[in-house]
Amino acid sequence: MTENENMVVNQTTPPEDGKKKFNGAKFKANLKEWWRKQIVSLKRRPSRIAFVFVIVTSLIYILSLASFSQAIMGCMLVTDWPGICCFGSTLFSILIFVAYMNSFPKRKKPNVLMIVLVGLFLALMLFFDLMFYIEVSEYMGNQASVEDYYYTTTTTLIVHMIFIGITAVVMATMPLYKKLILRINTRKEVETTQMKEVIDTTDMD
Repeated sequence: MTENENMVVNQTTPPEDGKKKFNGAKFKANLKEWWRKQIVSLKRRPSRIAFVFVIVTSLIYILSLASFSQAIMGCMLVTDWPGICCFGSTLFSILIFVAYMNSFPKRKKPNVLMIVLVGLFLALMLFFDLMFYIEVSEYMGNQASVEDYYYTTTTTLIVHMIFIGITAVVMATMPLYKKLILRINTRKEVETTQMKEVIDTTDMD
């Protein structure tokens, strides 16, 4: 076997039985690039931050409807308000998605009317939660013993009201953190190589 053939065999043999070594520098570079793209996306549409809180707020209520329905069944012997409040909050938890997605259309100015509707829906959800909490708390106070789902319902209502307040604050402060996000440097650094050549101009003997 000639020397050239030996070189071909050595080049085609995979190093270490085909196992690839973990490249920490490459992973760090890829992670940094992914983070840069996320910041660029937020610069273009900072409204996504508030949209995340809208989603979380709505899911907290919608995913708790099972315990709410049990509490409503017990309270219906005394008052119908818990059922009405639960229906109202559920309805606005769904409608707020439609209103918010139309509040900040892509490459267009914000829709002021839809933004006002989002704020109105948050206020109505807070009102219904508060009424629901008051009615269930009064019912629990008049009973000698209550089931665990009543305590779950009141706790969930408190958490939901807190997230409604957080969502409202995030929406109200959007112009502030938008300016802060725009200040983040997202320029992609490209490394350049410069070749320097020294020319000897001294006279040759």
